[in-house]
Amino acid sequence: MKTVFVFLLVLCAEITHAQDLFQNHLYSADLVMSHRDKINLTDQQATTIKEIHSKNAGEFSTLKWDLEEATSTLNELMDRSKVSVEAVEKQMDRVLSLENQLKKLQLTTLVAIKNELTEQQQQRLNGFKPGGVSVVGYGATNIAGKNQTVRIVDTNSGKEKPLFFIIEDGKTKRVDDLNAISPDSIESIEVLKGESATKVYGKDGVYGVVVITLKK
Repeated sequence: MKTVFVFLLVLCAEITHAQDLFQNHLYSADLVMSHRDKINLTDQQATTIKEIHSKNAGEFSTLKWDLEEATSTLNELMDRSKVSVEAVEKQMDRVLSLENQLKKLQLTTLVAIKNELTEQQQQRLNGFKPGGVSVVGYGATNIAGKNQTVRIVDTNSGKEKPLFFIIEDGKTKRVDDLNAISPDSIESIEVLKGESATKVYGKDGVYGVVVITLKK
């Protein structure tokens, strides 16, 4: 059983890694079409991308339903008071097979969509992708009862980093190090992403902007 549990943990890690790769490097049809005017998508590009999406949509839904059912069955087998290793491993093979098929279909679709876009369009779409930056731990305490430091979770890939600004006594200044900021001194934190960031801060805000207002 230990082998089964370890394998499940590895599977979860691989799924998460695959999703990160897709989000970092590729573009979904929904993302492209929702920003078609902003990236100057041509009518021909739009038609082709719709065809690519619809071509695989039916098979994708079927595989997704089959995967959900197979995963549910695996959970039921694992919940039993007496677990059959043979049955669990067999069902896990089924889950892995469906997951692999689903990822390959998704990859094929997303790559085909990306290849229809110009380099400039891809760069613009990067600013509209979900993710970027988020804030956790602000104003909270840890188990030891000590104040947590401000932690910024950056989901951008590579060396790209968001901009950080502090507003103190009505004056705004850009900073690189947040370690010196005490959570108790923070009044509010605002996170800007995508167009909201670039509209105010220009191209420098393409990877997100974090604005921290300190108490007076």
